[in-house]
Amino acid sequence: MAIDRITAEADLVRTALQQKYLDDVGEPVVRVDPEGNADLFVHEEGFDNPEGEIDQPDEGVDIRPERFVGSDLDLPGPDEELSGDELQTLTERLGSELEAALAEEVDLNADRDGDEEVVPVEYSTEGP
Repeated sequence: MAIDRITAEADLVRTALQQKYLDDVGEPVVRVDPEGNADLFVHEEGFDNPEGEIDQPDEGVDIRPERFVGSDLDLPGPDEELSGDELQTLTERLGSELEAALAEEVDLNADRDGDEEVVPVEYSTEGP
């Protein structure tokens, strides 16, 4: 089954970004199942495997959370070291600015080999 639309909660993207920049828990990704439903998954050893390739699930696709953010919200680089004040500012911005900056489309192949495959993203702001 091909993924033709992603359904994700805005808080899922926020949580993944917070874990990426604020916690040292591996590398969080948004895992999209074959039906297009998104969930949080953490690659404890990092997203890249020892061969330099990106680990992907057998079904569905893992996408870095920053791919769900449009250009309206400037995020730090993946290896950028942030000071305490910068971390506090980022936390505040993720809380207040993220929903307005969420991308309307995401490339399913942005973090894996393959031709560009852009699909729409439908966001929910309600929790489970």
